[in-house]
Amino acid sequence: MRSEPRVSVIIPTYNCARFLPESVNSVLSQTLDDYEIIVVNDGSTDNTEEVLAPFRSRVIYINQINKGLPAALNIGLKAAKGELLTVLDADDLWEKDKLAEQVALFETIPDLGVCFTNFVLFGAEANYRTGFDERNGALIQYARKPIGMNTYLIRSQTLLCDMLSNQAFPKPSTVMFRRCCLEKVGFFDETLTFCQDTHMWLRIAKYYPFAYVDRCLVRRRIRGDSLATSQSDRRYTAEHIHMLETLEKWIPLSDNESKIANKLLSSYCFAVGYQDFSDGLRHASRLHLQKSLRTHFNLKTLAYLVMTFLPMELIKTLRVVKRQIAE
Repeated sequence: MRSEPRVSVIIPTYNCARFLPESVNSVLSQTLDDYEIIVVNDGSTDNTEEVLAPFRSRVIYINQINKGLPAALNIGLKAAKGELLTVLDADDLWEKDKLAEQVALFETIPDLGVCFTNFVLFGAEANYRTGFDERNGALIQYARKPIGMNTYLIRSQTLLCDMLSNQAFPKPSTVMFRRCCLEKVGFFDETLTFCQDTHMWLRIAKYYPFAYVDRCLVRRRIRGDSLATSQSDRRYTAEHIHMLETLEKWIPLSDNESKIANKLLSSYCFAVGYQDFSDGLRHASRLHLQKSLRTHFNLKTLAYLVMTFLPMELIKTLRVVKRQIAE
């Protein structure tokens, strides 16, 4: 007879006291009751401990100094006892049958690595589209096989390549994955800041199939001060450059996987180089453009690299000419 919980729910939190009770209650309201809740307080300075007090008999509480989201996730995962693992952002909410729907898929597909669900946005500036509608349904454009009512197995034999090409990834609060995935690919990369989940799904996609539930079982809160909505374009791009540069340190890449990853890396390096060039930072621009060319050759990138060596007055003249031609 199994004594450990079937599912471990990890809730990392940092200064989310005003949202945390509602999020915890959305787990306690699940129709499936074979789970544990692990709340990791990542050095919050608000009244997180106070609002969690009524739940302390129902949750495992871990308090640590602020180390960042990936570290908080890893602490929770290392404490988890369930065979199936899932993360709930401290400001998101689950529908009551979210866990039951996903567990059923894992029971149906013994070798399944990851299952994710559709979601709906709410809160500040939410447009209320479902997650599967975004970017013309990019998240579900992979070849698929129906498994049951609104449930699908992704049939791609090159899922890692497809994810790199498609650039569409499930959101953390929608995902459930097997413990064996961590044993194969390791924990979250703590050198990352906010795309550690993308990095993880890419690594798991190397070895395991994915499936999804086409129902909005998660309500994803959009707020102006959240980490996901407060990244500058430059920081966002720099983080993804680092993620791609370190990917092969975690998993071996085939020649084709490396080619696609390098092409994407090149595009991010060009984006930073172009921004630096536009800001007049020619030396910084030159370094990023050179890195872009080293990973994937592109004539447009080469043209901008050449321009970083030109006198500023000539560059200004060329920009005027370009605007005149465009008009």
